[in-house]
Amino acid sequence: MVAGEASGDQHAAMLGEALRERSPIRLVGVGQQRMREAGFELLFDSTSWGAISATESLKLLPKLYLRLKQIQGWVTRNRPELVVLVDFGAFNLRLAHRVRRRLGRRILYYFPPRSWSRSARGFDRLAHLMDRVATPFPWSADLLRGSGIDATWVGHPVIDRIEPLEDRCPLRRELGLRAKAPTIGLLPGSRPAEIRCNGPQALAAAQIIRNQLADAQILLSVAPTVRASTLERQARRAGLSEVRLLPGTRSIVQAADLVITSSGTATLEAAAAACPMVVFYRGTTLMHLELLLRRPKLRFIAMPNIVAERRVVPELVHLEATGAVLAERALRLLRDPDALRAMRRELLEVRAALGEPGVSGRVAEIALEMVSGPGEGRRGARPAS
Repeated sequence: MVAGEASGDQHAAMLGEALRERSPIRLVGVGQQRMREAGFELLFDSTSWGAISATESLKLLPKLYLRLKQIQGWVTRNRPELVVLVDFGAFNLRLAHRVRRRLGRRILYYFPPRSWSRSARGFDRLAHLMDRVATPFPWSADLLRGSGIDATWVGHPVIDRIEPLEDRCPLRRELGLRAKAPTIGLLPGSRPAEIRCNGPQALAAAQIIRNQLADAQILLSVAPTVRASTLERQARRAGLSEVRLLPGTRSIVQAADLVITSSGTATLEAAAAACPMVVFYRGTTLMHLELLLRRPKLRFIAMPNIVAERRVVPELVHLEATGAVLAERALRLLRDPDALRAMRRELLEVRAALGEPGVSGRVAEIALEMVSGPGEGRRGARPAS
């Protein structure tokens, strides 16, 4: 199982756990901390593999090319029954070419490339690379099947691990927070470039909010791929003396009244918790120029808006995503309980559109069926612990 990004590592870890609940199997992979904790034998740690632009990706090319050859070599020597590729399309599609053409191994693609896009095309060129595809969005399954790919909509795994809370006060007390004080979460991203660009703006917004709401509690997410010390330095520069750093996003989106979040999987995690949000993305000048040159047809950048096909949450991009503007949008919501309640209702609709719980289990059944044949996925299964 090969995952490159922090979100893919999470999805792969959950799938690995679901597989082990059903069958006594060996799990070998490329991933990060969560896959290791789920019992994978990691060939390589992909913590530093993530990039968000062509300029960032170029720096990684020599290293990733070497890893590509090494993974191909491992597959050649060990001939696993199934290869599962999780997101990370720029790398995994090249690996699929090598595994398929030279080794003939069976491939399941979980989170296929551009699965979030309702207008993506060209999937017919990928049909020969994949035996099965498990995709998180229904429109993605329709597009893939239209290109001759055996695709199944399984739902998005965020709904398996994050639920909305009726009452956030008990969790706040458990985290050592004041139960009734305004609570704001900051989710600046999981890649180093995102922390450099998004972190200072999110923290500047939090400082402005604290100036306006003296009792506000600020929670700052630390992704497994990010050093806490980097975020601590940014918080000091922003003049924030009281910030709670918490690992991951789950407890933050469940405890917060609102989060200021970079675009990406974190926006779906907040949606799964029905947590109101302000979404932003602040890239480097080179990244912005690259975007202008490519001119992608993006109506929205926030996943809740993409899922709903309308503007459910505010989103700000590049130079408009300043700390002052982020704070203004957040304060406007925090001071309007009716607007917060309306956004929560819409986010619950977004959550419902992500499918039914049991996503990782459904993908596990597909994987075991590919290995054992129809109806044989649970042969030799162990009871779930």
